[in-house]
Amino acid sequence: MFEAYAKAKGVEKRLRFHAGDFFKDPLPKTDVLIMGHILHDWNLDEKMMLVRKAYDSLPSGGALIVHEAIIDDARKKNAFGLLMSLNMLIETHGGFDFTGADCKRWMKEVGFKRTKVEPLAGPDSMVIGIK
Repeated sequence: MFEAYAKAKGVEKRLRFHAGDFFKDPLPKTDVLIMGHILHDWNLDEKMMLVRKAYDSLPSGGALIVHEAIIDDARKKNAFGLLMSLNMLIETHGGFDFTGADCKRWMKEVGFKRTKVEPLAGPDSMVIGIK
C-alpha cells in the first residue's frame, strides 16, 4: 500500500518503507523518521527507548516526526486523545497517549535540539524533533 500511494503522489523515488521489528532491529539510517500512532502503544520506558533509537539513527539536522492524537497540554480540549489514552490503558500493557509537552520533553531528554508541535486535521497532531 505504501509503495502504491507514494507512486500515485509521484514521490516513490524519495520515500522508502522499512519493514521490521523496531524493538529488535536497528532503525534505518535516514534523514526523517515518522512514527505514526506507534508510541501510544507502549509504556514510558519503551517510548523512551524508541525515541532514543530514532535519535541514534538520524544524522545531525535529521527529524523525528511523531504523529498521534496528541493531548493538549491543559488536558481539556482533545477528548478523542484523552479517550484514546484510556483505551490504550485498557487494551495494552502500559500504553498511553500523551501531551505535546510530554513528547517534546522526551525528545529533549535524548538530545533533540529543537522540538515543536504542529496541529493536523481532526484530533491528530505531530511533534517534530530536530537533531
